[in-house]
Amino acid sequence: MIATAADGTRLHYIAEGTGPPLVLVGGKTSDIDGAWWRYIPVLARRLKVIALDNRGTGASDKPDTPYTTQLMADDALAVLRDAGETSAHWFGLSMGGMILQQLALHHPDAVRSLILGATHCGGERPPTGGGNAPRVEGPLRRYANLYDASFIEEHPDWVEEDARHFGKMPLHAIVRQDQAVKQHNLCDQLTKIHQPVLILHGRRDRTVPVSRAEELQRGLPNARLRIFEGAGHQVHSEQFGTVQRLILAFIDDVERQRN
Repeated sequence: MIATAADGTRLHYIAEGTGPPLVLVGGKTSDIDGAWWRYIPVLARRLKVIALDNRGTGASDKPDTPYTTQLMADDALAVLRDAGETSAHWFGLSMGGMILQQLALHHPDAVRSLILGATHCGGERPPTGGGNAPRVEGPLRRYANLYDASFIEEHPDWVEEDARHFGKMPLHAIVRQDQAVKQHNLCDQLTKIHQPVLILHGRRDRTVPVSRAEELQRGLPNARLRIFEGAGHQVHSEQFGTVQRLILAFIDDVERQRN
């Protein structure tokens, strides 16, 4: 299905299942299949799952014009409305979580709850932890900054299966998405987001340190944080079974409070 953004950009999305709506918003460079191929079949058994390709990825248009997280939040809202919904629960990964912060600030009526995975509120922070990346041998070493090294070692078939779903995108779109991430900074506005928030983060995330998740929890008035030991930036994949159960329980709880 195709929704059209305010600037005419065509946005590809899918909708499956019935129940409370949940919109899935991927991170930088990821498309629907790459981010959500494990999740959609499971979540669609109980929810109406809507997933989109952000501008620049998948089957969506890839304009070579400035991208911002606010622009992509407006894209996500256009998809929600095209799918026949006015509000939803939202699950965003990394850049997707930044997009959802913008959405909650500027379109609060469209947000029943937020699930923020492996993300932060923006701005530069001093490095924490230190040390070199754990050594990963073999063809999977390219994923050492995405997955915890021990997970790659113990579950190589799982990582390889994920990798077969990773898509490609043109260089100009990668640059545009990267610029949007670097310009994102809502840390001083988190107190304005009052919807229920579930934060999910890997203890060994080398892309977004766990301290950034703790910062999110401190800033958001109605947030709970779950840190996963032995998980990295791909926490939603590394902890797939637990994460999908947490999502469903969280949405059930929010829906009960709304009714």
